[in-house]
Amino acid sequence: MKHLRGRPECLRLRQLHRRGTGVILAALAVLLCGACAARRVSPQVATWDGVVQRTGKLLAPRVAQPQSPAPPGIDLRQPLSADDAAAVALWNNPRLRADLASLGLAEADRLDAALVRNPRLDMLIPVGAKPFELLLQLPTETFFQRPRRLAAAQQALDQLAQSLIQNALDVARDARWAHADLAQAVARVDWAKRSLELRERLNALTMARLRAGDISALEAVSAEAEVRAAREQVRRFEHDLSIAEERLRAILGLNREPLHIRVEPATAQPPGDRSKLLEKAMAFRPDLRAAELAVGAAVQRARWERSRVLWLAAQLSSKEVGSLGLLSGPGFNVELPLFHRNQGLIARAEAEVELASRGYLAAKQRVMLEVAEAREQLLQAQDSLKRLQQELLPTLERAVSLAQAQYQRGEAPFLLILEQTRALMDAELRIIDTEAAVRKAEAQLERSVGSK
Repeated sequence: MKHLRGRPECLRLRQLHRRGTGVILAALAVLLCGACAARRVSPQVATWDGVVQRTGKLLAPRVAQPQSPAPPGIDLRQPLSADDAAAVALWNNPRLRADLASLGLAEADRLDAALVRNPRLDMLIPVGAKPFELLLQLPTETFFQRPRRLAAAQQALDQLAQSLIQNALDVARDARWAHADLAQAVARVDWAKRSLELRERLNALTMARLRAGDISALEAVSAEAEVRAAREQVRRFEHDLSIAEERLRAILGLNREPLHIRVEPATAQPPGDRSKLLEKAMAFRPDLRAAELAVGAAVQRARWERSRVLWLAAQLSSKEVGSLGLLSGPGFNVELPLFHRNQGLIARAEAEVELASRGYLAAKQRVMLEVAEAREQLLQAQDSLKRLQQELLPTLERAVSLAQAQYQRGEAPFLLILEQTRALMDAELRIIDTEAAVRKAEAQLERSVGSK
Protein backbone atom coordinates (compact mmCIF):
# COMPACT_ATOMS: atom_id res chain seq x y z
CA MET A 1 0.00 0.00 0.00
CA LYS A 2 2.77 2.44 0.83
CA HIS A 3 4.47 1.98 -2.53
CA LEU A 4 1.20 2.78 -4.33
CA ARG A 5 0.67 6.06 -2.48
CA GLY A 6 4.04 7.36 -3.64
CA ARG A 7 3.31 7.00 -7.33
CA PRO A 8 3.08 10.18 -9.48
CA GLU A 9 -0.52 9.54 -10.55
CA CYS A 10 -1.59 9.31 -6.90
CA LEU A 11 0.17 12.57 -6.10
CA ARG A 12 -1.62 14.29 -9.01
CA LEU A 13 -4.95 12.96 -7.77
CA ARG A 14 -4.28 14.35 -4.30
CA GLN A 15 -3.33 17.75 -5.76
CA LEU A 16 -6.54 17.84 -7.77
CA HIS A 17 -8.41 16.90 -4.64
CA ARG A 18 -6.87 19.79 -2.67
CA ARG A 19 -7.47 22.33 -5.47
CA GLY A 20 -11.04 21.24 -6.04
CA THR A 21 -11.79 21.28 -2.35
CA GLY A 22 -10.30 24.77 -2.02
CA VAL A 23 -12.35 26.12 -4.94
CA ILE A 24 -15.59 24.70 -3.59
CA LEU A 25 -14.97 25.97 -0.07
CA ALA A 26 -14.08 29.45 -1.36
CA ALA A 27 -17.28 29.57 -3.40
CA LEU A 28 -19.29 28.43 -0.40
CA ALA A 29 -17.72 31.15 1.78
CA VAL A 30 -18.57 33.86 -0.76
CA LEU A 31 -22.18 32.71 -1.01
CA LEU A 32 -22.59 32.57 2.76
CA CYS A 33 -21.13 36.05 3.17
CA GLY A 34 -23.50 37.38 0.54
CA ALA A 35 -26.46 35.77 2.26
CA CYS A 36 -25.50 37.30 5.59
CA ALA A 37 -24.91 40.76 4.12
CA ALA A 38 -28.47 40.84 2.73
CA ARG A 39 -29.96 41.18 6.20
CA ARG A 40 -28.71 44.70 6.85
CA VAL A 41 -31.84 46.53 5.71
CA SER A 42 -34.22 48.99 7.38
CA PRO A 43 -36.90 49.70 4.75
CA GLN A 44 -39.34 51.59 6.96
CA VAL A 45 -36.93 54.48 7.55
CA ALA A 46 -37.54 55.93 4.08
CA THR A 47 -41.31 55.79 4.56
CA TRP A 48 -41.35 57.33 8.02
CA ASP A 49 -38.86 60.07 7.09
CA GLY A 50 -40.69 60.80 3.84
CA VAL A 51 -43.98 61.37 5.65
CA VAL A 52 -42.35 63.67 8.21
CA GLN A 53 -40.57 65.60 5.48
CA ARG A 54 -43.73 66.20 3.43
CA THR A 55 -46.33 66.70 6.16
CA GLY A 56 -44.43 67.60 9.30
CA LYS A 57 -46.41 64.86 11.06
CA LEU A 58 -45.35 61.61 12.73
CA LEU A 59 -46.35 58.06 11.97
CA ALA A 60 -46.97 55.73 14.87
CA PRO A 61 -44.34 53.03 15.54
CA ARG A 62 -44.79 49.70 13.81
CA VAL A 63 -46.65 47.95 16.60
CA ALA A 64 -49.98 46.19 16.67
CA GLN A 65 -51.72 49.25 18.10
CA PRO A 66 -50.30 52.57 19.33
CA GLN A 67 -50.65 53.19 23.03
CA SER A 68 -52.39 56.53 22.43
CA PRO A 69 -54.87 57.38 19.63
CA ALA A 70 -53.19 60.78 19.22
CA PRO A 71 -49.54 61.66 18.60
CA PRO A 72 -47.49 63.46 21.26
CA GLY A 73 -48.52 67.07 21.73
CA ILE A 74 -52.21 66.65 20.77
CA ASP A 75 -54.96 66.33 23.38
CA LEU A 76 -58.22 64.91 22.03
CA ARG A 77 -60.10 66.65 24.83
CA GLN A 78 -59.23 69.98 23.22
CA PRO A 79 -60.75 71.24 19.95
CA LEU A 80 -58.86 69.95 16.92
CA SER A 81 -57.80 72.15 14.06
CA ALA A 82 -57.54 70.79 10.52
CA ASP A 83 -53.79 70.40 11.02
CA ASP A 84 -54.39 68.47 14.25
CA ALA A 85 -56.89 66.22 12.48
CA ALA A 86 -54.30 65.38 9.81
CA ALA A 87 -51.75 64.54 12.52
CA VAL A 88 -54.17 62.23 14.37
CA ALA A 89 -55.16 60.49 11.12
CA LEU A 90 -51.54 59.84 10.16
CA TRP A 91 -50.92 58.44 13.63
CA ASN A 92 -54.04 56.35 14.10
CA ASN A 93 -55.87 55.72 10.81
CA PRO A 94 -56.57 51.93 10.58
CA ARG A 95 -56.43 51.79 6.78
CA LEU A 96 -53.06 53.53 6.69
CA ARG A 97 -51.67 51.24 9.37
CA ALA A 98 -52.84 48.24 7.33
CA ASP A 99 -51.08 49.65 4.27
CA LEU A 100 -47.89 50.20 6.25
CA ALA A 101 -47.99 46.58 7.36
CA SER A 102 -47.43 45.57 3.73
CA LEU A 103 -43.82 46.66 4.20
CA GLY A 104 -43.29 43.35 5.94
CA LEU A 105 -44.27 41.51 2.75
CA ALA A 106 -41.81 43.53 0.69
CA GLU A 107 -39.11 42.93 3.28
CA ALA A 108 -39.76 39.19 3.06
CA ASP A 109 -39.57 39.30 -0.75
CA ARG A 110 -36.25 41.10 -0.59
CA LEU A 111 -34.92 38.65 1.97
CA ASP A 112 -36.00 35.77 -0.24
CA ALA A 113 -34.27 37.38 -3.24
CA ALA A 114 -31.05 37.66 -1.23
CA LEU A 115 -31.00 34.00 -0.29
CA VAL A 116 -28.84 31.50 -2.18
CA ARG A 117 -29.80 27.97 -2.96
CA ASN A 118 -28.49 25.42 -0.54
CA PRO A 119 -25.75 23.08 -1.72
CA ARG A 120 -26.84 19.58 -2.66
CA LEU A 121 -25.16 16.49 -1.26
CA ASP A 122 -25.59 13.07 -2.90
CA MET A 123 -24.10 10.05 -1.12
CA LEU A 124 -24.11 6.44 -2.19
CA ILE A 125 -23.73 3.94 0.65
CA PRO A 126 -21.21 1.18 -0.08
CA VAL A 127 -23.13 -2.08 -0.15
CA GLY A 128 -21.32 -5.23 -1.14
CA ALA A 129 -18.91 -4.58 -4.01
CA LYS A 130 -20.33 -1.10 -4.65
CA PRO A 131 -17.80 1.60 -3.68
CA PHE A 132 -18.60 4.63 -1.55
CA GLU A 133 -19.45 7.80 -3.58
CA LEU A 134 -20.04 11.38 -2.50
CA LEU A 135 -21.16 14.29 -4.74
CA LEU A 136 -21.42 17.89 -3.53
CA GLN A 137 -23.06 20.48 -5.81
CA LEU A 138 -22.96 24.26 -5.36
CA PRO A 139 -25.26 26.55 -7.43
CA THR A 140 -22.64 28.80 -9.01
CA GLU A 141 -25.23 30.55 -11.23
CA THR A 142 -26.12 32.44 -8.07
CA PHE A 143 -22.98 34.54 -8.56
CA PHE A 144 -24.41 36.30 -11.62
CA GLN A 145 -28.18 35.89 -10.98
CA ARG A 146 -28.44 36.92 -7.34
CA PRO A 147 -27.29 40.56 -7.76
CA ARG A 148 -29.92 41.17 -10.45
CA ARG A 149 -32.65 39.43 -8.49
CA LEU A 150 -31.71 41.35 -5.36
CA ALA A 151 -31.65 44.67 -7.23
CA ALA A 152 -35.15 44.04 -8.59
CA ALA A 153 -36.46 43.22 -5.11
CA GLN A 154 -34.81 46.32 -3.65
CA GLN A 155 -36.37 48.51 -6.35
CA ALA A 156 -39.77 46.98 -5.61
CA LEU A 157 -39.28 47.67 -1.89
CA ASP A 158 -38.35 51.31 -2.57
CA GLN A 159 -41.36 51.63 -4.86
CA LEU A 160 -43.66 50.37 -2.12
CA ALA A 161 -42.13 52.80 0.37
CA GLN A 162 -42.90 55.73 -1.94
CA SER A 163 -46.42 54.45 -2.55
CA LEU A 164 -47.01 54.30 1.20
CA ILE A 165 -45.87 57.91 1.52
CA GLN A 166 -48.47 58.83 -1.10
CA ASN A 167 -51.09 56.88 0.88
CA ALA A 168 -50.15 58.95 3.93
CA LEU A 169 -50.62 62.17 1.94
CA ASP A 170 -54.04 60.93 0.84
CA VAL A 171 -55.02 60.17 4.43
CA ALA A 172 -53.89 63.65 5.56
CA ARG A 173 -55.92 65.19 2.71
CA ASP A 174 -58.99 63.11 3.60
CA ALA A 175 -58.71 64.16 7.24
CA ARG A 176 -58.62 67.83 6.25
CA TRP A 177 -61.58 67.28 3.97
CA ALA A 178 -63.56 65.56 6.73
CA HIS A 179 -62.66 68.38 9.12
CA ALA A 180 -63.88 70.94 6.56
CA ASP A 181 -67.10 68.95 6.04
CA LEU A 182 -67.73 68.87 9.78
CA ALA A 183 -67.05 72.59 10.09
CA GLN A 184 -69.43 73.18 7.21
CA ALA A 185 -72.09 70.98 8.83
CA VAL A 186 -71.76 72.84 12.14
CA ALA A 187 -72.08 76.20 10.38
CA ARG A 188 -75.09 74.96 8.41
CA VAL A 189 -76.91 73.90 11.56
CA ASP A 190 -76.22 77.28 13.14
CA TRP A 191 -77.38 79.01 9.95
CA ALA A 192 -80.55 76.91 9.81
CA LYS A 193 -81.38 77.77 13.41
CA ARG A 194 -80.87 81.48 12.75
CA SER A 195 -83.00 81.18 9.65
CA LEU A 196 -85.74 79.48 11.65
CA GLU A 197 -85.57 82.14 14.35
CA LEU A 198 -85.87 84.91 11.76
CA ARG A 199 -88.83 83.27 10.07
CA GLU A 200 -90.56 82.74 13.41
CA ARG A 201 -90.20 86.45 14.17
CA LEU A 202 -91.58 87.29 10.75
CA ASN A 203 -94.41 84.84 11.28
CA ALA A 204 -95.27 86.43 14.65
CA LEU A 205 -95.30 89.86 13.00
CA THR A 206 -97.47 88.51 10.22
CA MET A 207 -99.99 87.05 12.63
CA ALA A 208 -100.19 90.37 14.47
CA ARG A 209 -100.91 92.20 11.22
CA LEU A 210 -103.46 89.52 10.26
CA ARG A 211 -105.33 90.05 13.51
CA ALA A 212 -105.25 93.78 12.86
CA GLY A 213 -106.68 93.21 9.41
CA ASP A 214 -103.71 94.73 7.55
CA ILE A 215 -102.89 91.64 5.44
CA SER A 216 -104.74 88.75 3.87
CA ALA A 217 -104.83 85.16 5.11
CA LEU A 218 -102.75 84.09 2.10
CA GLU A 219 -99.76 86.05 3.35
CA ALA A 220 -100.16 84.55 6.81
CA VAL A 221 -100.25 81.01 5.38
CA SER A 222 -97.09 81.73 3.37
CA ALA A 223 -95.28 82.84 6.52
CA GLU A 224 -96.39 79.70 8.39
CA ALA A 225 -95.20 77.51 5.50
CA GLU A 226 -91.80 79.20 5.62
CA VAL A 227 -91.50 78.38 9.32
CA ARG A 228 -92.34 74.71 8.76
CA ALA A 229 -89.83 74.47 5.91
CA ALA A 230 -87.15 76.05 8.11
CA ARG A 231 -87.82 73.52 10.88
CA GLU A 232 -87.44 70.63 8.42
CA GLN A 233 -84.18 72.13 7.20
CA VAL A 234 -82.82 72.30 10.74
CA ARG A 235 -83.52 68.61 11.30
CA ARG A 236 -81.95 67.66 7.96
CA PHE A 237 -78.79 69.65 8.67
CA GLU A 238 -78.55 68.10 12.14
CA HIS A 239 -78.53 64.64 10.54
CA ASP A 240 -75.83 65.83 8.11
CA LEU A 241 -73.84 67.00 11.12
CA SER A 242 -74.00 63.56 12.73
CA ILE A 243 -72.86 61.92 9.49
CA ALA A 244 -69.93 64.35 9.06
CA GLU A 245 -68.84 63.76 12.66
CA GLU A 246 -68.84 59.99 12.19
CA ARG A 247 -66.85 60.29 8.98
CA LEU A 248 -64.18 62.38 10.67
CA ARG A 249 -64.13 59.98 13.60
CA ALA A 250 -63.59 57.03 11.23
CA ILE A 251 -60.73 58.73 9.38
CA LEU A 252 -59.06 59.63 12.66
CA GLY A 253 -59.42 56.02 13.85
CA LEU A 254 -61.36 57.03 16.97
CA ASN A 255 -64.07 55.00 18.65
CA ARG A 256 -66.21 56.99 21.05
CA GLU A 257 -63.66 59.49 22.27
CA PRO A 258 -65.02 63.04 22.55
CA LEU A 259 -64.52 64.94 19.30
CA HIS A 260 -64.40 68.72 19.10
CA ILE A 261 -63.05 70.83 16.27
CA ARG A 262 -61.61 74.31 16.01
CA VAL A 263 -62.50 76.19 12.85
CA GLU A 264 -59.99 78.66 11.50
CA PRO A 265 -60.75 81.33 8.89
CA ALA A 266 -60.46 80.19 5.31
CA THR A 267 -57.17 81.20 3.80
CA ALA A 268 -57.12 84.26 1.58
CA GLN A 269 -53.52 83.82 0.49
CA PRO A 270 -53.42 82.91 -3.20
CA PRO A 271 -51.45 79.86 -4.30
CA GLY A 272 -48.00 80.18 -5.77
CA ASP A 273 -47.02 80.38 -9.40
CA ARG A 274 -48.17 77.42 -11.47
CA SER A 275 -44.74 76.62 -12.88
CA LYS A 276 -43.17 76.61 -9.41
CA LEU A 277 -45.90 74.36 -8.06
CA LEU A 278 -45.41 71.93 -10.93
CA GLU A 279 -41.66 71.94 -10.38
CA LYS A 280 -42.18 71.20 -6.71
CA ALA A 281 -44.68 68.43 -7.48
CA MET A 282 -42.25 66.76 -9.88
CA ALA A 283 -39.66 66.70 -7.11
CA PHE A 284 -41.89 65.75 -4.15
CA ARG A 285 -44.79 63.62 -5.39
CA PRO A 286 -44.19 60.12 -3.94
CA ASP A 287 -46.42 58.36 -6.46
CA LEU A 288 -44.39 59.84 -9.31
CA ARG A 289 -41.22 58.62 -7.65
CA ALA A 290 -42.87 55.21 -7.17
CA ALA A 291 -43.69 55.07 -10.89
CA GLU A 292 -40.06 55.90 -11.67
CA LEU A 293 -38.87 53.14 -9.34
CA ALA A 294 -41.31 50.74 -10.98
CA VAL A 295 -39.44 51.27 -14.24
CA GLY A 296 -36.14 50.48 -12.50
CA ALA A 297 -37.60 47.38 -10.89
CA ALA A 298 -38.92 46.15 -14.24
CA VAL A 299 -35.52 46.70 -15.85
CA GLN A 300 -33.81 44.73 -13.08
CA ARG A 301 -36.32 41.88 -13.42
CA ALA A 302 -35.66 41.79 -17.17
CA ARG A 303 -31.91 41.53 -16.53
CA TRP A 304 -32.52 38.75 -14.03
CA GLU A 305 -34.66 36.78 -16.48
CA ARG A 306 -31.97 37.10 -19.17
CA SER A 307 -29.38 35.75 -16.75
CA ARG A 308 -31.49 32.65 -16.11
CA VAL A 309 -30.69 31.23 -19.53
CA LEU A 310 -27.80 29.23 -18.08
CA TRP A 311 -27.94 26.94 -15.06
CA LEU A 312 -24.50 25.97 -13.75
CA ALA A 313 -23.39 24.17 -10.63
CA ALA A 314 -19.88 23.37 -9.35
CA GLN A 315 -19.28 19.86 -8.16
CA LEU A 316 -16.96 18.07 -5.80
CA SER A 317 -16.94 14.34 -6.37
CA SER A 318 -15.44 11.86 -3.94
CA LYS A 319 -15.19 8.15 -4.65
CA GLU A 320 -13.52 5.20 -3.06
CA VAL A 321 -11.05 3.74 -5.57
CA GLY A 322 -9.79 0.39 -4.45
CA SER A 323 -6.45 0.52 -2.70
CA LEU A 324 -6.04 4.24 -3.43
CA GLY A 325 -8.65 5.07 -0.83
CA LEU A 326 -11.07 8.00 -1.13
CA LEU A 327 -10.20 10.29 -4.05
CA SER A 328 -11.89 13.63 -4.79
CA GLY A 329 -11.94 15.98 -7.76
CA PRO A 330 -13.83 19.04 -9.06
CA GLY A 331 -16.42 19.13 -11.83
CA PHE A 332 -19.47 21.03 -13.03
CA ASN A 333 -23.09 20.43 -13.93
CA VAL A 334 -24.68 22.59 -16.63
CA GLU A 335 -28.14 22.67 -18.18
CA LEU A 336 -27.78 22.95 -21.95
CA PRO A 337 -30.16 25.61 -23.40
CA LEU A 338 -31.17 23.54 -26.43
CA PHE A 339 -34.97 23.56 -26.34
CA HIS A 340 -35.62 26.90 -24.65
CA ARG A 341 -33.69 29.88 -23.42
CA ASN A 342 -36.30 31.34 -21.04
CA GLN A 343 -37.88 33.26 -23.93
CA GLY A 344 -41.32 33.43 -22.32
CA LEU A 345 -40.28 35.03 -19.05
CA ILE A 346 -37.82 37.32 -20.82
CA ALA A 347 -40.59 38.56 -23.13
CA ARG A 348 -42.88 39.09 -20.17
CA ALA A 349 -40.20 41.05 -18.32
CA GLU A 350 -39.58 43.26 -21.35
CA ALA A 351 -43.32 43.90 -21.63
CA GLU A 352 -43.34 44.89 -17.96
CA VAL A 353 -40.59 47.40 -18.69
CA GLU A 354 -42.69 48.98 -21.43
CA LEU A 355 -45.78 48.95 -19.21
CA ALA A 356 -43.91 50.61 -16.33
CA SER A 357 -42.43 53.23 -18.67
CA ARG A 358 -45.83 54.16 -20.05
CA GLY A 359 -47.22 54.18 -16.52
CA TYR A 360 -44.56 56.67 -15.50
CA LEU A 361 -45.51 59.00 -18.36
CA ALA A 362 -49.19 58.67 -17.42
CA ALA A 363 -48.40 59.42 -13.77
CA LYS A 364 -46.43 62.49 -14.79
CA GLN A 365 -49.33 63.80 -16.86
CA ARG A 366 -51.76 63.07 -14.01
CA VAL A 367 -49.62 65.04 -11.56
CA MET A 368 -49.56 68.03 -13.91
CA LEU A 369 -53.35 67.91 -14.24
CA GLU A 370 -53.96 67.55 -10.52
CA VAL A 371 -51.72 70.50 -9.65
CA ALA A 372 -53.26 72.76 -12.27
CA GLU A 373 -56.80 71.72 -11.36
CA ALA A 374 -56.31 72.11 -7.60
CA ARG A 375 -54.71 75.52 -8.06
CA GLU A 376 -57.58 76.77 -10.23
CA GLN A 377 -60.16 75.39 -7.80
CA LEU A 378 -58.50 77.24 -4.93
CA LEU A 379 -58.35 80.48 -6.92
CA GLN A 380 -61.98 80.11 -7.93
CA ALA A 381 -63.16 79.41 -4.36
CA GLN A 382 -61.13 82.31 -2.95
CA ASP A 383 -62.46 84.71 -5.57
CA SER A 384 -66.06 83.61 -4.97
CA LEU A 385 -65.67 83.94 -1.19
CA LYS A 386 -64.20 87.42 -1.51
CA ARG A 387 -67.05 88.64 -3.74
CA LEU A 388 -69.71 87.08 -1.53
CA GLN A 389 -68.33 88.60 1.67
CA GLN A 390 -67.38 92.02 0.39
CA GLU A 391 -69.95 92.74 -2.33
CA LEU A 392 -73.07 90.60 -2.22
CA LEU A 393 -73.63 90.15 1.52
CA PRO A 394 -73.59 93.88 2.50
CA THR A 395 -75.99 94.69 -0.34
CA LEU A 396 -78.48 92.02 0.69
CA GLU A 397 -78.30 93.07 4.35
CA ARG A 398 -79.24 96.61 3.41
CA ALA A 399 -82.07 95.32 1.21
CA VAL A 400 -83.49 93.25 4.09
CA SER A 401 -83.31 96.19 6.49
CA LEU A 402 -85.16 98.43 4.05
CA ALA A 403 -87.80 95.78 3.35
CA GLN A 404 -88.42 95.19 7.06
CA ALA A 405 -88.81 98.91 7.71
CA GLN A 406 -91.26 99.32 4.83
CA TYR A 407 -93.20 96.25 5.93
CA GLN A 408 -93.56 97.56 9.51
CA ARG A 409 -94.87 100.87 8.17
CA GLY A 410 -97.29 99.03 5.91
CA GLU A 411 -95.64 100.32 2.75
CA ALA A 412 -94.60 96.89 1.37
CA PRO A 413 -96.19 93.43 1.27
CA PHE A 414 -94.86 90.47 3.22
CA LEU A 415 -93.73 88.75 0.06
CA LEU A 416 -91.12 91.45 -0.49
CA ILE A 417 -89.51 90.98 2.90
CA LEU A 418 -89.75 87.22 2.47
CA GLU A 419 -87.91 87.36 -0.84
CA GLN A 420 -85.20 89.66 0.50
CA THR A 421 -84.73 87.53 3.61
CA ARG A 422 -84.52 84.36 1.56
CA ALA A 423 -81.88 85.94 -0.69
CA LEU A 424 -79.82 87.01 2.33
CA MET A 425 -79.99 83.60 3.95
CA ASP A 426 -79.10 81.92 0.67
CA ALA A 427 -76.04 84.18 0.39
CA GLU A 428 -74.96 83.29 3.92
CA LEU A 429 -75.31 79.59 3.10
CA ARG A 430 -73.26 80.10 -0.05
CA ILE A 431 -70.55 81.72 2.05
CA ILE A 432 -70.51 78.71 4.39
CA ASP A 433 -70.21 76.31 1.45
CA THR A 434 -67.58 78.44 -0.27
CA GLU A 435 -65.44 78.58 2.88
CA ALA A 436 -65.54 74.78 2.98
CA ALA A 437 -64.58 74.70 -0.70
CA VAL A 438 -61.57 76.93 0.01
CA ARG A 439 -60.38 74.65 2.82
CA LYS A 440 -60.83 71.51 0.73
CA ALA A 441 -59.14 73.04 -2.32
CA GLU A 442 -56.17 74.06 -0.18
CA ALA A 443 -55.89 70.51 1.18
CA GLN A 444 -56.13 69.09 -2.35
CA LEU A 445 -53.42 71.45 -3.62
CA GLU A 446 -51.15 70.41 -0.78
CA ARG A 447 -51.70 66.77 -1.64
CA SER A 448 -51.22 67.45 -5.37
CA VAL A 449 -47.89 69.18 -4.82
CA GLY A 450 -46.74 66.47 -2.42
CA SER A 451 -45.73 68.70 0.48
CA LYS A 452 -46.93 71.62 2.56
